[in-house]
Amino acid sequence: MKSIFSNMKHLDIYIHYIIALCGGFFGMYAITSRMGNFGQAQTANLIEVVRNILGRNMSEGALRIVAALLFMGGIISATIMERKTKIDLRYFSISFDLIAAILIGFFPLSMNPVIALYPVFFATAFQWCIFKGAKGYPSATVFCTNNLKQATISIIDYFLLSQGNPERREKIEKAKLYGGTCVNFYLGVLISYLLWYFFGVHSIWFITLPLLINFVLVVLDSKRHAFYLNVEKNAVHENLSYDTTKL
Repeated sequence: MKSIFSNMKHLDIYIHYIIALCGGFFGMYAITSRMGNFGQAQTANLIEVVRNILGRNMSEGALRIVAALLFMGGIISATIMERKTKIDLRYFSISFDLIAAILIGFFPLSMNPVIALYPVFFATAFQWCIFKGAKGYPSATVFCTNNLKQATISIIDYFLLSQGNPERREKIEKAKLYGGTCVNFYLGVLISYLLWYFFGVHSIWFITLPLLINFVLVVLDSKRHAFYLNVEKNAVHENLSYDTTKL
């Protein structure tokens, strides 16, 4: 069993990359199917709120305020659950993504684009809070601006450091993690666009495949952590027993 789990030490990276791919899939689907609206961030949405208020389009502004509240609701829910429970919330995040994907695939293109993305606003905000990165590096999986920034800085730092500096290895590892996140995010974007071209509004249902794969990987990762935790507890217990016999 130990040898099996030891071969899974990079599971967190695979989980991170797959959920980033799903983030890109959601992003492209939202933009192509819902009139350019990006359902997993609030910068553009809140700019539109201000524009709607100034333009006296209060009804549209109200719909976007609800979208912002749903996004905040995802963050609030994730934060409270993290503080108050010991449950592995990655299961909840993947489940919320699955529910959102199934729901919006039924929404007609004639539906108000902001309302149609309400499930995505909540689910991706929750995902942002729960899937926080890999290998000790914080990394968002629902947008890529900071990932691009960190990859760029790490590459520049790598070349600025002298050849013998041991920090160079850490910089290249960091660049690979953030760069890989960007690659997988935009791979999701590409796949989403191609599927949209052939399947239209129902193309979002294809995201269930990587989400289910990730669900299985999270199960394996949880079992791996539980196994090594038990190994550590047994080692501590054996050491205590040994010390007691010496007395």
